[in-house]
Amino acid sequence: MRSFRLSRDVTGAVNVLLIVLIAVLMVSASTVVILIYQGEQSEEGSDDLVAIGQTIKVDYIGKLLDGRVFDTSLISVANDDAAYPKTLSFTKRSNSSYTPLSFEVGAGTMISGFDEAVIGMKVGETKTVTLTPDEAYGDMDPSKLVTFQLTESVPLLLTFTASSFKAEYGVDAAQGLTVADPMYGWDATVYEYDEQADRVTVKNVPTLNALYHIYGTGSVGWDVKVTSMDSNANLITIQHQLDEGDSDMIKGSDGTSTFFIIDVDETSGTAVRNYNTELLGKSLVFTITIVSIVE
Repeated sequence: MRSFRLSRDVTGAVNVLLIVLIAVLMVSASTVVILIYQGEQSEEGSDDLVAIGQTIKVDYIGKLLDGRVFDTSLISVANDDAAYPKTLSFTKRSNSSYTPLSFEVGAGTMISGFDEAVIGMKVGETKTVTLTPDEAYGDMDPSKLVTFQLTESVPLLLTFTASSFKAEYGVDAAQGLTVADPMYGWDATVYEYDEQADRVTVKNVPTLNALYHIYGTGSVGWDVKVTSMDSNANLITIQHQLDEGDSDMIKGSDGTSTFFIIDVDETSGTAVRNYNTELLGKSLVFTITIVSIVE
């Protein structure tokens, strides 16, 4: 009897200890769950939302509506022209310069639409926004838009003084001298040189139906075609080889300034040289990722 009772007492004590241990474990587990929950709540709380006055770091990709990239903080995007075609004014920087952009929200250092877009975002969140020109870089300056005809006439014979001839062609005038026209690149010959009268007559000598590249070389500029020459009317007719698909896709240089071809209208026979920067007057699409809230 005594042995049985002792065994029963020991068994009872063990059971009590197990119950206590289970209770302690349950309390500990619930405490851990509560702490984890509170931690998650803290990460999702308002303290981690971007607010005005905070300094943040972001990664971004800036595109035009047609999908071409004009700027980015990501080296992978900058280097991948196949997946991310670039705008005419995109400039590749050194690899080390592609880092997250840091700025103070609401300080006015960013375009207004970008500044407003990040407010309320969380670290790690990505958002794509489309900004109108007034939210981005503003409208174009109309005084920097030059409309021209797609079919134009150029004089067959030109008259200069000796000094203006040199300014135009870069050499001194001489009877029978052949030079290259600085605009069209075709041959031009000194047809007559009257030193006493200080008059130099130059005859343009293009090839009929030939193409001549203007306003740049290679991918800069475009071709014109000589469609007719009329010595009686003293005119050469040229046709700019531009169509509506070339709008916003061609840039040129007049030797002083760079411009962009916009608003090619084959029906009206006109196009526009735009001397504004490429992003003025454009709606822009930004993909923004919040990297960190610095302070």
